[in-house]
Amino acid sequence: MASPIKSNMGVPSFSVLVNGTEMGVKYAVKSVIVTKEINKVSKAKLVLFDGNPADQVFEASASADFDPNKSITIKMGYDQIEEQVFSGIITAQSLKVRFKSSELIVSCMDKSSQMATTRKTTNFVKKKDSDVISEIIGVYGLTKTVSATNFEHPNLVQYNCSDWDFILARADANAMVVINEDAKLTIAEPVVSGSAVLDVNFGIDILDFSADMDALNQLDSVEFQSWHSENLDLVMSSGTEPSVNAQGDITGKKLSEVGKSPKLTLNTSTPEDSSLLKSWAKSHLQHARLSKIRGFASFVGNSAPIVGKLLNLEGFSPHFNGLAYITKVVHTFEAGFWKTETGFGLQPKTFSDEGKIEGPSALGLLPTISGIHIGKVKKIDTDPAGEYRVQVDVPFIETAGEGLWARLSHPHASTDYGYYFYPDVGDEVILSFVNNDPRFAVIIGSLYGKKNKPPFTPENTNKDKAIVTKNKLKLTFEDVKKIITIETPGGQKVTLDDEGKSLKLEDQNNNSVLLDDKGITFDSGKDLILKSSGKITLTSGAVTEIKSGADLKVQGTNISLKASAKVGLEGATAEVKSSGNVDVKGGMINLN
Repeated sequence: MASPIKSNMGVPSFSVLVNGTEMGVKYAVKSVIVTKEINKVSKAKLVLFDGNPADQVFEASASADFDPNKSITIKMGYDQIEEQVFSGIITAQSLKVRFKSSELIVSCMDKSSQMATTRKTTNFVKKKDSDVISEIIGVYGLTKTVSATNFEHPNLVQYNCSDWDFILARADANAMVVINEDAKLTIAEPVVSGSAVLDVNFGIDILDFSADMDALNQLDSVEFQSWHSENLDLVMSSGTEPSVNAQGDITGKKLSEVGKSPKLTLNTSTPEDSSLLKSWAKSHLQHARLSKIRGFASFVGNSAPIVGKLLNLEGFSPHFNGLAYITKVVHTFEAGFWKTETGFGLQPKTFSDEGKIEGPSALGLLPTISGIHIGKVKKIDTDPAGEYRVQVDVPFIETAGEGLWARLSHPHASTDYGYYFYPDVGDEVILSFVNNDPRFAVIIGSLYGKKNKPPFTPENTNKDKAIVTKNKLKLTFEDVKKIITIETPGGQKVTLDDEGKSLKLEDQNNNSVLLDDKGITFDSGKDLILKSSGKITLTSGAVTEIKSGADLKVQGTNISLKASAKVGLEGATAEVKSSGNVDVKGGMINLN
């Protein structure tokens, strides 16, 4: 590829078309600047001499020629042979007045800038990153080229961020970059091999040049760790050494030895798929390698440099010579001269590190509160809003006063049923805040401490669990022995015992019922009364015994004793008495 000097020897020229109509010489143009950069929306700035103080009018601004939303195309070249360097829409204009000078500044952006104007929240279900990116871009009617990704997300949530930022984040996670060129978006891995679009030589082509090689930005390797609940262990994936552009004679891997850079380990508590972890690790290491050499080279105007292509640097130090990866192109036309500045290399920080992607906490309505905080329960009743909240003092907000009304988190809460355990006044609780808004507190738990001690002393086997109320009503779980006990402070008790294979009910009057592998035992310290308004039936498959240490009385309207074999009545004495007839019948009757 020829150098810019050798390929451009004519008179520089440019043209501007608004809504398809060439502006011509109607307005005096001071400068035209076009900027295209990797992972950013392309933009242009047109500066016109405008404003007549005598007539008190800004002719260009007052006209409709540069109203926002009009399409604009900018071409640059030599001897009126020009190539398009920008296409977009007018987004803003501003006036500037200086001593003896006034200007109209027309700001222009690529149509993809519409993707960056509004924050959105969307849930994408069972889709790949490439499908999601294509779907989002399709809404804006832009031309797109999106490299396919493999992993299908069960859910991928875009939360309170612009479509543009969301696409950049997902591209970054997949080791891809976003390149914007005249209403087209290309999302793919960096192309770091092939031929250069232009050769730039020191001493021949260069107007300005700057390049930095920083060993401290280089990493030895990158590993991602994710927590998986399936096996309660970490899943780890490492990034492979990426292929990079052939620039300089010292590799990024070699440079990492200077700072004795250890392996970069990044952690997440979310259960990520190993393929995603590998992509993330690859992305971080690739980004580091592409930031090994950063700088810019400017030369006479040339439309050949394109973001994402390669620029061949020659005649510099061997540490900098070679194929530079183009990350930025700036075309400037001013005072009859066209200059092209080409940036190369990535900035050390990734997209997610560079700035705030998500929206402001608390919607920016007021300064936020972050983290969790300590509170002390002040009141649990008479919530003025009727929301069943708890009034708490938050010492770091105010030590005395009205405090805050906080919602209480429960394991289960539904209409007229659920988990109902409110803290007591004076209890220490832990607070979080919805959307980091200090007006909306939520009690997420209670705390034991030296003052509020637990009902049991923890021990290393952690075998006992319990629920104990203020008045010592207890539900106790002895996990090792598999015993559940329900008891009151008055001595009422129910014990379910798997180890003893029994269920026992006891009261404070020494009465008990025991169900075990021997049967059922009723034990009473006093009387045992069985009472029924209906029938009582006692049935036994073996011998049935009724014993009394004193008299045994059986009383009824009619009493029937029936045996399939023998009926025997025996006593020291016997008496049969009736106020009416006595009938004695049998096949044979023996009377002593």
